[in-house]
Amino acid sequence: MRLHKTILLIIAALMLPLGVSNAQVKQKISEEELTALLGRVDTSAARLAKTADKAMDKAGFDGSAREDELNRILTGLTAATAALASDHSAANSKNNFEIVLDRGVAIENFLRRNPLDGVEDDWKTLRADLGELAAGFNITWERGHAIAAPIGEADIKNLFQHLEDKADKYKLALDAALDNSALNNTPTEGEINRVNADFRKATRRLEDHRRDSSAADYAKEVLTQGKRINDFLGKHSDKLTPEVASAWVEVRTDLDRLLRFYKVEATW
Repeated sequence: MRLHKTILLIIAALMLPLGVSNAQVKQKISEEELTALLGRVDTSAARLAKTADKAMDKAGFDGSAREDELNRILTGLTAATAALASDHSAANSKNNFEIVLDRGVAIENFLRRNPLDGVEDDWKTLRADLGELAAGFNITWERGHAIAAPIGEADIKNLFQHLEDKADKYKLALDAALDNSALNNTPTEGEINRVNADFRKATRRLEDHRRDSSAADYAKEVLTQGKRINDFLGKHSDKLTPEVASAWVEVRTDLDRLLRFYKVEATW
């Protein structure tokens, strides 16, 4: 099916010579190490192609809009790797490499929104190989987005989506903890619910205005609302569960990265 063919195109692009000698992308691994790494990418991607092919058929996605979406992501990855492989001295070679990672992030986000049976383990393997490839070129790729590199529009969209997913996880953990605590059905519970709602409104306003000249002001409001949650959780930590604190740390991690993009310092 088309998904299988597209991933095989990615493999072919990744297997092209990838020596980088210019200042735009700093290669930290030897050509021999790079060749071996691309071999692992080859194996990992081929395995993912097979499992995704079967999973798409099983889930009834063959020929669907979801399959088309994933194909577009993979086509973008193919184009980026081909562009980078064709000319390492180009001024935009670093941008091309970052797009490779961005497409990988988009695959990860797609699979999170559309779980496919048997695909997760194979994706983790491919993702690890891509992460090692990123490290080989002095770029850190963490779950949900690439960092230590200029952030583009697609990165920002992915980060907002990742932040929303983490905020959902935190809210579920908080609701469960509150239901089983002395705060249940009290004015204090109502207070944190209002704070959480204000935080969501602030993040969505920032997302809506992310390209405006006033975006930094919206980012400051996100930080203000985030600090209100942070203060509340610190004040009532003895009444809540460790799962709430852990989930909130993940939200804060995304907030730190997002706010850095808008040059807003997050002081917790």
